[in-house]
Amino acid sequence: MNKKLNTVLFMLGGTIVNIILMLGLFLLFLYLGNLVLTPETDSNMKMLIFLLIIGISVVGSFFLYSKIVKMINKKWNLENYMHPLFSRKR
Repeated sequence: MNKKLNTVLFMLGGTIVNIILMLGLFLLFLYLGNLVLTPETDSNMKMLIFLLIIGISVVGSFFLYSKIVKMINKKWNLENYMHPLFSRKR
């Protein structure tokens, strides 16, 4: 396999991992939010908490994904096996 194919496969795998992380965090925070909310809670408050859960899931998955990629890059030195996504213009 060449470096470009390795890069494409890593990006596809990374996208799948990021989506799984986001879904997992969303379900976790949705479950925790469901424990906190009662049936008497105002609908506006429920909507606000739901939007916060979505935002925290997106930011949290990005944070976790970046930590995982840094750890993998440090362990296996992926720069030797992957083509750079952004090259410098001369």
